[in-house]
Amino acid sequence: MQTILPREEAVEGIFSEILASPTACEQLRDVFYEHLDEEHGIDFDESEHFIQVLFNAYKNGDVTALLLELCGGSMFDLLREAFLIPKKFHGKSGENPVLLTDVDGNILEGKEKEISGHEYEKFKEIYDRHECAPRSKLYLADGYDIVRSYTKGMELVEKKDNRNRGILILYALPDTRKLGLTEAQAYAVVWDTFHKIQEEAPRAMVYYGQETGVKKDKEFDEIGILLPIREFEKKMLHHLSEIDGIVLTCREKMMKKAGNESLDFE
Repeated sequence: MQTILPREEAVEGIFSEILASPTACEQLRDVFYEHLDEEHGIDFDESEHFIQVLFNAYKNGDVTALLLELCGGSMFDLLREAFLIPKKFHGKSGENPVLLTDVDGNILEGKEKEISGHEYEKFKEIYDRHECAPRSKLYLADGYDIVRSYTKGMELVEKKDNRNRGILILYALPDTRKLGLTEAQAYAVVWDTFHKIQEEAPRAMVYYGQETGVKKDKEFDEIGILLPIREFEKKMLHHLSEIDGIVLTCREKMMKKAGNESLDFE
């Protein structure tokens, strides 16, 4: 049995930031303990299955495999649920978040019955009133938590949970993979930006993806912030304006390292 999520090997930069913050340590501890309840706890009627997971995790030095069995989440899953790193962005046609509108603000074909009149009216109001920064766009979207678990045959399965419908603002950023950075190292680069966003808009869902965007045959990273309508309905424009400032400052710093040619604004 191989390690489950090899990308999680390079997380030293993220953990050094967490260990330097007592608040972040408390958040991660609390999320871990919350998962060790009756819903996610060990099923003692399946002791053989648990021992198989335990031995495989020990043999492979794979803490993620053990965490998945204990609490239904990988190390990155726990960090994301504790609002300590962004959720993984899989691209505009990915499974999380799921876009419900196109770049022009129109409802995507086949999604009409899934959206209430109030939700779309609120989205269009914000879409028309917010002036997007260069290389950013607004979408109506559904964001989810991803829960992983093992089958009895030791296959890894995923399911989406805890849907949040909101307005997603998506920004293009320089390609960190071209700079030789892993996904975990890219998260460390945007650590300060991510936490400034969380301070400005608590309960916002932040997504980050390496090379998830393509324009003129040039790949680029993307960061997306989903503001659930039920949480941010009354101050959506204010939060979007503040988030613009935070992300554009991050983009400028990244471009100084990657070079101005790293992101095309035409």
